[in-house]
Amino acid sequence: MKNYSLKIPSTGQICKVESKLKLNPGQEVLVELESIIEPAIILCDKKNLNANSESKEIRVKILRTITPEDLQFKEELAKKARKYLDESKAKVFRHGLEMKILEAELSFDEKKLTFYFSAEGRIDFRALVADMVGSFHKIIRLQQVGARDEAKLFGGFGKCGRELCCAKFLNNLESITLEMAEVQEIANTKPSKITGCCGKLMCCLSYEADLYNEIKSKMPKIGTEIKTFQGEGKVVGHNIFEGKVIIETKEGKKFEVIV
Repeated sequence: MKNYSLKIPSTGQICKVESKLKLNPGQEVLVELESIIEPAIILCDKKNLNANSESKEIRVKILRTITPEDLQFKEELAKKARKYLDESKAKVFRHGLEMKILEAELSFDEKKLTFYFSAEGRIDFRALVADMVGSFHKIIRLQQVGARDEAKLFGGFGKCGRELCCAKFLNNLESITLEMAEVQEIANTKPSKITGCCGKLMCCLSYEADLYNEIKSKMPKIGTEIKTFQGEGKVVGHNIFEGKVIIETKEGKKFEVIV
């Protein structure tokens, strides 16, 4: 038996589970959770388990890896789920709730119907859920998502011209911080250049942040006074790709040296 961590997209839960199957990060599997069968994704980021200690108590059983037939059935379920969207939006309007229904998703056994929505702040949707249960005759779950999750649901293209990473292949949207832009020395550029279509910092800022930190840890820090064959000066920048630091003398002359 091997230990794995996995994420259930419809609930956002990250669970620790044992299985005899040989599984790889990013692989999709079918699991049974609380008598509901739905897809889950094997994760590689073990630190998520520390942030979700309660996940250890969740009883999840991996049934099998997703098959081509399952993927085809998943597409059919997506079409079925979309048929509930119009009525669900009408119910939201009738209940006078300030929320936007984005997408619907059926579990593999069609017992549970999950609605993804966006809203400003918290919403009391208990009456809405009761209304939906009475009309749709299924277990109803309303999952609030943020701007980044909304971009992942709808997809699109980034500044690079490629499909959004979150929609294409990112299964776990990790936190993106300004420090990641700072270590790459692009934090002072126009905000529009480092923000995605979701209005948040771009996910790709995290891809090279660790490498930049590793390389810069071996270089003199900005502001350090150093002596070189070309003269004395202060470190004012780094050229990570060439392994050089940018030096500025008291006279205002700038040059690069290998460190």
